[in-house]
Amino acid sequence: MTKNNERLNHALYNEAVCNYLELNQEFTDWIITTSFYTALQFVSYKIFPFEMPSIVGKKTVINSIDDFYRYNNSRKLSKHELLADLVEKNCPKIAPDYDWLLSMSMTARYTNYMHDKVIANKARSLMKGIKKVCMA
Repeated sequence: MTKNNERLNHALYNEAVCNYLELNQEFTDWIITTSFYTALQFVSYKIFPFEMPSIVGKKTVINSIDDFYRYNNSRKLSKHELLADLVEKNCPKIAPDYDWLLSMSMTARYTNYMHDKVIANKARSLMKGIKKVCMA
């Protein structure tokens, strides 16, 4: 199994967008959102691919959260919740930061788009810490 460079490229692209938005700091909701989606791509790069047992005795390669969602056949959890669980299992050191970014991103996108610059700066800082762990 090899790492997906497309996922890494997507993470770096999202990070560049986040860095661009940070220059102005007018759109704190989007700084938070791009920080989360950057972290999502970095943790996906770190975690995937992996193998799971299959019914026929062979191993099933899980390349993405979409594969894991289908493999689990779980309609009870969202893909975001499943990925957060995988982060907790595979990268427990960064799981609280990832969970905070997920929560703040949902808030910024769906509840309250107005956030203080301190919150946006924290989001970027946590994203950078997640990147460091995932790239090690």
